[in-house]
Amino acid sequence: MAIATRAPGGEKETVRQKRERDQELLVWPDLVFIEFICAILFTVTFVMLSVLVNAPLLDRANSNITPNPSKAPWYLMNLQELLLHMDKGLAGVTVPTIALIVLMAIPYTDRSNDGQGTWFGTANAVKITIFSALYSSFVIPWAILWDDGAHVRIFREFPHAFGITGGKVKWIGDRNPFDSWGAPGEVLKGIWDFAFLKNRVAIRDEWHWSLRVPFQPGAGHHDGYLDWPKDFSQVPVPLNGTWLWFWGKPDWMPGWMAHVYWYDSDLNIPAIMAEFVVPIVATLFFIGLLLGIIWKLGWLHTVRDGWLAIFTGFIMFYFSLTIIGAAFRGRGQQLVPAPHVPNLDEDPGIMRQTSPHDDQHYGLYDPGSASASYA
Repeated sequence: MAIATRAPGGEKETVRQKRERDQELLVWPDLVFIEFICAILFTVTFVMLSVLVNAPLLDRANSNITPNPSKAPWYLMNLQELLLHMDKGLAGVTVPTIALIVLMAIPYTDRSNDGQGTWFGTANAVKITIFSALYSSFVIPWAILWDDGAHVRIFREFPHAFGITGGKVKWIGDRNPFDSWGAPGEVLKGIWDFAFLKNRVAIRDEWHWSLRVPFQPGAGHHDGYLDWPKDFSQVPVPLNGTWLWFWGKPDWMPGWMAHVYWYDSDLNIPAIMAEFVVPIVATLFFIGLLLGIIWKLGWLHTVRDGWLAIFTGFIMFYFSLTIIGAAFRGRGQQLVPAPHVPNLDEDPGIMRQTSPHDDQHYGLYDPGSASASYA
């Protein structure tokens, strides 16, 4: 729409209607031109790096021979690290999917127009970001060290490092201060062991307790005691066809349905606790603790403040797992100091593929030794 006006000299002048938003930015050229320049700069930088620095590549891939350590590309290192701390399906599929959904949901839950398009658009945004980064940088390594049992090793070796004892000190969780308490002592011993667990898998492998019960559900031998983990490792699934109500295997089902149906299936409760419950509860607990601390400090006033804290924690989580997986995981994905991580070019202990005398076999060749071992 245009409006015709009379200029001082008598000629007509057309004045266009003012835009609704004076600060509006257009996709072209404001956005696309900047993206194009950035793409050019990144391409040139990567080409220069590829010319100056050789990629640390091994020989041709062989499914029968895996280098040790075998690591994912750096941008997937965080997922590989996550696989060590929970169930593989949970770490590789469920957690990344939920994380993407949560990130996509941020614009739909933060509907305020105040401070849009600006960095740190709320009054306490800077303080929330700094605190969340420091909080995450402490909690994440601590949780990984606990899951690796590092606190137990340090406790055992610390006195020995100062010459206080000639051997390892017994872990406090392995002691039983309730031996003389009789039946109540068994319950208290279970609580004591749980409070001083070595790591999450100790719930499945090392945590033991026994409780006298008048009735034991499930199949198998009943001794009058409810034992963890023995009596919880094969809990029948209801309506599985082999417990309480019995029927034959439904061979009439299509293949896909037979895989889904839980015929003759059991639940391994200790494994579920270690692989699913503990990681999920720990993640939600530390997120809730972060938000609770910020709220207690009086910084949490808007939805954006909460999302800013969670997003900062997510970024720290992403980079922390990447750094730990790349720089602190050695052979067999063991947690080691950074100088002890094998180097593909300098460490001869990383086996490389070589062809022996006949082409029907493959071997692992160690450049530091005079012979190779063949498979």
